Amino acid sequence: MPERISTLLNVSNSALESKGAFDGFLNIDSSFHVDPALLDNKSIPEFRNAYSEFQSYYNNILALISGSVKNGDKLWKEAHKRLQCKEMASTALGYSKNGTKGKGIGPRLAANILETASQIVKAGIKDPVIFELVGVLEENIGADRISDMTIFVLLPRFAEYSQRVCRELKVTNTRKHFVGNNSYFLPWNKSTNKPVYLIPKKILNFLPIASDWTEIEDVISYNAALRNRVNEIVSKGWKNIAKLTKAELKKLVLANPELLIELLKLYKAKPKTSYDFNKDPLGLVKWASLSENVAADYPLNLTQHQTVTSETIFPIVEKICNQFATLIENNGWHEHLYSNGKLRHERASQLLFYGIAESYCEAYDFDLSREPNAGNGALDFKISKGNKAKVTVEIKYSRNTNLLNGYTAQLPAYNKAEKSNKSIYLIIQTTKAIPTVNRLLRIQAEAQRKGERVPEIIVINGQKQISASKRR
Repeated sequence: MPERISTLLNVSNSALESKGAFDGFLNIDSSFHVDPALLDNKSIPEFRNAYSEFQSYYNNILALISGSVKNGDKLWKEAHKRLQCKEMASTALGYSKNGTKGKGIGPRLAANILETASQIVKAGIKDPVIFELVGVLEENIGADRISDMTIFVLLPRFAEYSQRVCRELKVTNTRKHFVGNNSYFLPWNKSTNKPVYLIPKKILNFLPIASDWTEIEDVISYNAALRNRVNEIVSKGWKNIAKLTKAELKKLVLANPELLIELLKLYKAKPKTSYDFNKDPLGLVKWASLSENVAADYPLNLTQHQTVTSETIFPIVEKICNQFATLIENNGWHEHLYSNGKLRHERASQLLFYGIAESYCEAYDFDLSREPNAGNGALDFKISKGNKAKVTVEIKYSRNTNLLNGYTAQLPAYNKAEKSNKSIYLIIQTTKAIPTVNRLLRIQAEAQRKGERVPEIIVINGQKQISASKRR
């Protein structure tokens, strides 16, 4: 199963979470980020006045920009240097599709941010909060990099917090590590030979820090007055606001700084609430504990497959997929696809399958990898035994607008890139009407009639009213 921080520390999940620390995964992404707006949490001793320190850091950068006479002078170079931050690979938050490594901000990206910040300062705006919203205007900036920026600036606080929690839990797996000029005893990951920084749950969020103008309505309660103002400006030669590129949006905002001022105002007024880990509305955490004992509670006999070859691995994976279908349809696991009656994001179903499949794969010594970089998009899973026996599994909701394209274009490309033997297209039916699914089945039948090699289709009824699955 995925290794959690609690396992690394040799403590229970409940013990670690009793200290308010996020029990993240060391080998898969969890898609949480440190939200700067949540930093000033007085209940965490190490983070008192943290937001002030964070803002002070970027206020100093704004001062350097203001004092710079021209690009490339001493103050400009210093601002450029301070905008760079290293990748934060040891926080077990994880955003990358290829692991739990952050992205950081290198010289080129820092130069882009600096140029944009300079133009904003020239427009008369000198608010450090602009750096929290830089993802609205800059390509390749999202919640992951904002989070890395935050941790980078406040790393000594995270080190101090990690050290205290480990001491209180009497963790022995720690090593002395320097952060700046100060040393801390931090939990150590022997497989990477690097420290792991613990993160308080109270400063974590899932919702993106506005990295796209179209996300603003969800993130900062984007109001009608601002929308009307934007539409008024956009109608004067601009295309639809939702279709603007970030470069076009930057040009729009810099030409109309009152939009940015209003955006800053709304962002500051947004409710400062962290992710609810107890209810886990997005299904990003509980899947791990749910699937921990699934192989023991719902045994799946795969002993007849003693020798796994390129010919015999497909029925093994097919059995695992059908077992997932049985759990969803007949054992009440469909409930985990919903939160308060609302269907969770597709990602929740993928994580649930991952946990269940991993439980069986671990029992029978198969390898399960998630979202490898195959060169043709994001592959959900690849189950393998050695180099020659591989099966890829792609999971989608029936309502996914890319459902048809995922079958006709993506999976064959995945097969070529991963050199897989076969593929399974796992569709979770989320509505009664399934015209796209029926179209897929017709496409599959026609391809099979022509003797073409096509992915297998398994349709699982994930609706609240459970009925038998339809399989092909």
